[in-house]
Amino acid sequence: MKNQFNIYELNEKGYTSFVPKPLKRPFYVFCFLLDGEVLAEIDGQNILIGPGQFVLVPPEKSIDIKYFNGCQGFDGCFTLEFVKDASYSVLRANTLIQQSFWFEDAVFMGALFKRMKTAHEDKDKNFLQSALDLILGQLRPGGKVAAVSERFLQLVFERDKVPLSVAEYAEMLGVTPNYLNKTVKNRTRRTAIDWIEIARLNIAKKLLKDPTISIADISAKTGLPDQSYFSRFFKKKTGQTPSEFRNDR
Repeated sequence: MKNQFNIYELNEKGYTSFVPKPLKRPFYVFCFLLDGEVLAEIDGQNILIGPGQFVLVPPEKSIDIKYFNGCQGFDGCFTLEFVKDASYSVLRANTLIQQSFWFEDAVFMGALFKRMKTAHEDKDKNFLQSALDLILGQLRPGGKVAAVSERFLQLVFERDKVPLSVAEYAEMLGVTPNYLNKTVKNRTRRTAIDWIEIARLNIAKKLLKDPTISIADISAKTGLPDQSYFSRFFKKKTGQTPSEFRNDR
């Protein structure tokens, strides 16, 4: 992919460069959301990307999508050789960059990415390089702060861990359940229990694909050991019982 740049448009049906399985890529991957949300595990860290946010992932970092909803925006990738000026500090950082753009800046970024997509289709390399320079010049390394909400998401979606209650996560984070709920809602527009339920549902759907695992065991692994309660929870969220979901696979 030497001297190459690619850009794709996201929509509510899903995503492109951010693929639904762990993957390492030998080039920079970026994403800018106009609307919706993506929860991605990037290099072992859970990152929630929301409207107006830009994320730049360095080469050879694993990307695993945990959840996405109503995505509109742009994503893509580029090599270091494609960039006009490789001296930007963000290109030397070995960690992801996540930066928020608000109000007029977010509108400008959305319009810029839309124009970049057209330029990519027209093979207008000069415009793409200039636009990429403009974006890279606005980014600052080390701007990501591991707030309570991010640490909470990290715990909830920790691989192979049974989801806990809001109170248990609050105790682990050294805050009250009320504070945790308020902080998570302000940051993500979802409550703490919403994210716990998303994690439970992800685990259940994944395990139901394996016919050798009993529904009772799956119930326990979601943190809902009462199988009847688990079945009601699953049907409320999906419109199907666990058995119906399994049989449809």
